[in-house]
Amino acid sequence: MKSAQSLLMKLQAPVKGCLQQGTTDGLRSFATRALGSAMETSVLAEASSASTSAGSALQLQQTRSMGYAYARKTGEKNYIASEHMQAFGNTQLTDYIIKTVPKFVKLAVSGPAQSSVLYQEPTIYTTPESLVPLMIFLRDHTNTQFKCLLDVTAVDFPERAARFEVVYHLLSPRWNNRIRVKVCVDEVTAVPTVSKVFNTANWFERETWDMFGVFFSGHPDLRRILTDYGFTGHPLRKDFPLTGYQEVRYDYGKKRVVSEPLELTQEFRYFDFNSPWETLNR
Repeated sequence: MKSAQSLLMKLQAPVKGCLQQGTTDGLRSFATRALGSAMETSVLAEASSASTSAGSALQLQQTRSMGYAYARKTGEKNYIASEHMQAFGNTQLTDYIIKTVPKFVKLAVSGPAQSSVLYQEPTIYTTPESLVPLMIFLRDHTNTQFKCLLDVTAVDFPERAARFEVVYHLLSPRWNNRIRVKVCVDEVTAVPTVSKVFNTANWFERETWDMFGVFFSGHPDLRRILTDYGFTGHPLRKDFPLTGYQEVRYDYGKKRVVSEPLELTQEFRYFDFNSPWETLNR
């Protein structure tokens, strides 16, 4: 009983660490619930050490261990998920990743470690050289475990020197977190494939190559996946014409579908929002 009381006193004391106040509250919440459930001595020891730890990485790891130990004892897995999302918001997760692997998290061109949070999902910028090590860290580290690669796509910014932003969407089923990883490259810079890290990246990267022309070095089978054989250009680039370069029609004389150079019956015109009737004299 005295040990439990002393532990509660420790939990009530301020925690000096790198994370924000929400993380500290999560530590106390997990440990207090653990005490009420009469958990084992090893779990109590984790709660005690977590309450006095000064390192953000150790705090996060021990807090999650306490939470799942509590879930095994009580079966309240929904509580663990909600408490985790409340105590470790996306900002804290991003800060943790930056402080753990700072050399992998930076702007694609140059600059200090930076990230952003958009639509409650953190976004991390990295370089092509650091992409694969960062993906391995996010997939295998105990406190991240982003095991699912949901999508790989790109965004075209023609006005930029590094015009393409290759975007990776990751999901952690265990911690119920999502994260975006972005790599900025130009038309001639190759992005290393992550198909050896995530099997789903195989077709995702083929689609990105087909639509945007971003080359993925080391890919086992980089070829078009959506457009037809012999297609010219990459349709989702901003400089790709809306009408394309080829037209497809059925030739009744040849009894087959033929592809021919595009012939427009009317030249391309910009849309004018002003009504043409307003130019007439009344």
